Amino acid sequence: MDDNKNETAIQHDGWDEYQSKKIYQNRGKIGIFRSLGFGVFSFFSISMQGLVGAWLLFFYTTFCGLSAGQGATIFLVGRVADGLASLFMGNISDNIYKYRLGRKFGRRHIFILAAAPSVLFAITLWVAGMSYWYYMITYVITTILMSVLQIPWETLPNEMTKDYNERTELSTTRMVISGLGNMLAQFIPAQLFKVFPQTSPLPYLIMQVMFSVVTFFLILITYNTTWEHFVTKAEAKKLDEEAALENNGKKSSFKAELKNYFSTFKIKSFRTHMGIYLSSYFGTILFSTVFVYYIVFAVGKTTSTSGFLQSLSIVSVPVTILAGYLVTKISPRSMYVFGYSLIIISCLDWAFIAFNKPANVMVWLVVGMLFYEVGLYILYFLPWNVFPFIPDVDTLVTGKNRSGLFASVMVFINQISQGLASVVAGYLLDFAHFRQSTSGAVTQPASAVHMIIFIVSGGVGIMMLIAIYFALHFHLSKKTFGILADELTRLQHGGKMSDVKPETKKVCETLTGVKYDSITFWKKNDE
Repeated sequence: MDDNKNETAIQHDGWDEYQSKKIYQNRGKIGIFRSLGFGVFSFFSISMQGLVGAWLLFFYTTFCGLSAGQGATIFLVGRVADGLASLFMGNISDNIYKYRLGRKFGRRHIFILAAAPSVLFAITLWVAGMSYWYYMITYVITTILMSVLQIPWETLPNEMTKDYNERTELSTTRMVISGLGNMLAQFIPAQLFKVFPQTSPLPYLIMQVMFSVVTFFLILITYNTTWEHFVTKAEAKKLDEEAALENNGKKSSFKAELKNYFSTFKIKSFRTHMGIYLSSYFGTILFSTVFVYYIVFAVGKTTSTSGFLQSLSIVSVPVTILAGYLVTKISPRSMYVFGYSLIIISCLDWAFIAFNKPANVMVWLVVGMLFYEVGLYILYFLPWNVFPFIPDVDTLVTGKNRSGLFASVMVFINQISQGLASVVAGYLLDFAHFRQSTSGAVTQPASAVHMIIFIVSGGVGIMMLIAIYFALHFHLSKKTFGILADELTRLQHGGKMSDVKPETKKVCETLTGVKYDSITFWKKNDE
């Protein structure tokens, strides 16, 4: 009799029966070990793309017989595909709970589980002597896998806890692990290049195998140490009702979604933020794409030297911690200018080394790289630290919380811009008559060497100057956001628009780029 009661208590309907699965169970306070379990997944992006940024174009032109332009075109196609996949992946992960498979394996964890075998696919990138289309297909697949499988993982802090300190611990641990991983992505290849001859493509394949195999097991750790929220039947019904209300009872169309994406640029702070973000990231892609060429052909050192210098990214750990403290004390605008100025100094250093060939060249290279890496990790830290405040600026204008939309637009445009930066670098090298090879580095004409020097110094420097220009026009800070947030809270609690203080009105207009009196959403408060 008791057995029958237990049997009827469990409804095998493919929904609530999965609520008791481990991936849905909160396993207590989040500490350092739980944060490490979450953070080690960051090796996925390092294994799939971290090695690519520093070494793949050089591998294509040195061991695969591709021109720099062909290699860069592969990068552009991959980034476009990546960006398009990123736009849709967030929505797919959010809604896969509607299907039995998504409820059984988790709308986030099903993709984390899929990431483990997927990371092994990146090994196919580093096979020498294949055709152009082989490299195009393997790169596009690798890039898409990285995007679609990483986005669900990035939502886990929100799923696992509502506590601010616990979320901060998860995010900080992730950033530290990522910094260490990026250092290893340079240091380990540097050691392999010492063992194998410069004419051998084998160390590139070995480094990918090492990272992919290790990452396979790290992903399984993340899968088994994290959890997510289970969407119940009642919650699913409510979400469906809200979606129908949002779209006036109709299904969301592609045209409507596209209009939403473009509407984000009505917000001045977002436009300026994207100007800073895209110009600075464009410059860093130019640098990472060409730096190994600079070391080998302009300075006359080895790929091992390039790997050693880029492994100085270990400074990311203290820089990230310090930046997290300083951003609460000084404005993002000041930190942006400081960070970009350091990179500009490094650009001058690269030009000095290439044209003057100083006797103590390694000292100059190390100093230049330290300036660059400190500036770079300020550049990496700030945009995503500032970003969470921008949707609130939009809420003042629209009355809606569109943070997911802003994140999708930001990631999409970033992917496209990075692809364009690779294409610019590749075709500039082709224009300067860079010589490709299938058996190792070959002597380059003076025109190619001068172009390499121009890209890592002049090209990167110009993009940082543009970023500084946008940064000087960025007015979102702790003080100004506080004023806007207070006004938004006042309006959300029924405050009248006509009661706004003159200074508050001015700050709101500066941050939104919209005349305060033209905002229609809150006019109902004055009725």
